[in-house]
Amino acid sequence: MRHGYGYDHKNDVRMGRPAFIGLVFMFAGTLVTYGTLGARIALASPSPDASFAPTPGATPSVAATATPSPAPPNGLRYSGDAFVSFADHAQSGPGLTPPEGPAFAAGSPLSPMTPYDVFSSAPDSPGIAGVGQFDLRADYSSPALKASATIGAAYATGSIQNAAYWGANLLPALNPHLGSTALPYQIAFTTHAGQDDGSAARVSLLSGSLGTHDGVLNVRGGWFDLVQSDAFVFAPPPLTNVTPNIGLQPAESLGTGPPALEVWPAAPPGLPLDGADLVGHTGVATLEVSNASLPALPGTSARLTLGSLVLDHGEGTRWSADFLHVSTGGATLSTTTMFGAGAMTKPGPQGPLPMSQLGGQQQTVAGLRGAFHAGRRVDAVVEIGQAWYNAQDVLEPGTQKPGGFYHAGASDSFGRAKIGLDLYRFEARYASAILPYGAPENVWSVAWSWPGVWLKSNYQLANNTTIGSNRQGYRISYALDHGAIDIHAAYAQYWQIDPAVLSTVNQVGFVEGFFLPQDDGAGTSGVMHQYALWTAWHPRVGDLIIDYVNDTEHRDFLPGHPQDAVSYQAPQVVFTFAHAFGKRAIADAGFGNYAMRGSWAFGALTNVDYQQSTFFAGAQYAETQHAFVLVQYRLSNFTGLPSQPGGPSPDFSGGVFVLEQRYHI
Repeated sequence: MRHGYGYDHKNDVRMGRPAFIGLVFMFAGTLVTYGTLGARIALASPSPDASFAPTPGATPSVAATATPSPAPPNGLRYSGDAFVSFADHAQSGPGLTPPEGPAFAAGSPLSPMTPYDVFSSAPDSPGIAGVGQFDLRADYSSPALKASATIGAAYATGSIQNAAYWGANLLPALNPHLGSTALPYQIAFTTHAGQDDGSAARVSLLSGSLGTHDGVLNVRGGWFDLVQSDAFVFAPPPLTNVTPNIGLQPAESLGTGPPALEVWPAAPPGLPLDGADLVGHTGVATLEVSNASLPALPGTSARLTLGSLVLDHGEGTRWSADFLHVSTGGATLSTTTMFGAGAMTKPGPQGPLPMSQLGGQQQTVAGLRGAFHAGRRVDAVVEIGQAWYNAQDVLEPGTQKPGGFYHAGASDSFGRAKIGLDLYRFEARYASAILPYGAPENVWSVAWSWPGVWLKSNYQLANNTTIGSNRQGYRISYALDHGAIDIHAAYAQYWQIDPAVLSTVNQVGFVEGFFLPQDDGAGTSGVMHQYALWTAWHPRVGDLIIDYVNDTEHRDFLPGHPQDAVSYQAPQVVFTFAHAFGKRAIADAGFGNYAMRGSWAFGALTNVDYQQSTFFAGAQYAETQHAFVLVQYRLSNFTGLPSQPGGPSPDFSGGVFVLEQRYHI
């Protein structure tokens, strides 16, 4: 396979001529422009042996608390960030055309088993995509005020699906997951490059701000990331794309992230919000008030109002309070819940899948959090949340009830080691709002997939990556850092709080995020275990890393109800070797495997049995403090049982090549 020429060694089919010509011109123009820019920067930069430091302001991030930033010199200054990314997918096999594909693209809850990358839940189908993007920021400062404005320009061409899922986060005006229709994204089960090609270009004003010179007060408008928020009340919608990096890791990894240069910009905390934001800071107190729209499907809307107050005394003592309200409008949503209008279960080989129509949602969440020292070595945290939910289009009006979230944790540090114990309760009626992304079927996964962010392609208002809806239990953790060997380990056990029987799941706001509904009188309770280990050895030759997670799910079934059976495990492991070449370059290579085996809605018989093996290699290189390049190649092979008894094989295999160049001026 020759990357960059749209060549598929199985089908010998090239991408469409207009898309390919546009791609060539885009990269040629960008490389010439930024190659000249890189040369100018190199002339003004320190020598290659100079220490490299992270580029200030290269990527926005969510801070735990807001602190006034150092005041810039008076006058007008300009800065810019740009990236050019290229993704080439070449896969083959019967799994590229799953039997559930056409219905899935039309909104069916019966998800296809393949073709998607099980580590990220991103589609893994043939196509070539290129994106060029540039953000220009102007900062003005006077003795009394500070102001800024950011303009973005972007061009995407080639495979729309791969541009949306396999690259850096797209400009909001191009991003289909934020609701943009500039790129006409549609679910595509391509068998060779060129079948879902398109292109679009946009220039737009991204954001602006005005505040006091000392940073005590600041008002922002447009697209922004929150300065502060407690994740059990509100977490930004999770990123939908596979952020370019040189490594591979399980979604629930305990590690510090894939190997990377210090100068490489970190991934944003999630999808940005669109609206207005005010931040005020005095002494130890910071107040933030936001009103913004959330990602929503075409023809629908979701709007958030959020206020948070933080008292940060430093040295690990922090108190906070949050209040959130979200309302939705527009067309009703087809959801995988059972409390919406027209609720029903759709029988199929993946079990009795729930469906209902939902609209006019109102969600309110309030939370209090305290982090403090409970002893000389002991740190403690307490989080309490309460949620109220209702909707207009529901099956049983008036059955709504409040839901709660409770978390208490403590950790003891001694030397390089730390041990911790956390207790959780995440009730089924807490943060129940069903919020789809701006692109239908945003998450690609079969019904029994694990881990899942939320129900199919929806995102939840609160962070559910540690424990999900309708679960309670405990988590024990251990960490050993800053030595020749680093170790992070955890064990968790979570129980289902309420059985998901029909008389319960039909009540407004009741969400069971893992198990399918059961008949009344046949309810049973399930249990989940998680085993996780991340360890890194740092000999002189490089870093050797083992990243392991194993999730198990089990629910008994009563005689005559074999469709209620759930018993499987999902072991995931990644081996990585990374070597840094000074502070300017780093490379790695490794192997990852994600497997799942057991029974799902099929009695005690094994009907879930698959695995994906992935070999990967990548490198990052910093030409200067302002110009960087990343390259990665993945070779994956997916094999398993058909998703439908007697159905076609889900097997497929192929490679993914990703190239990204970043610049900061």
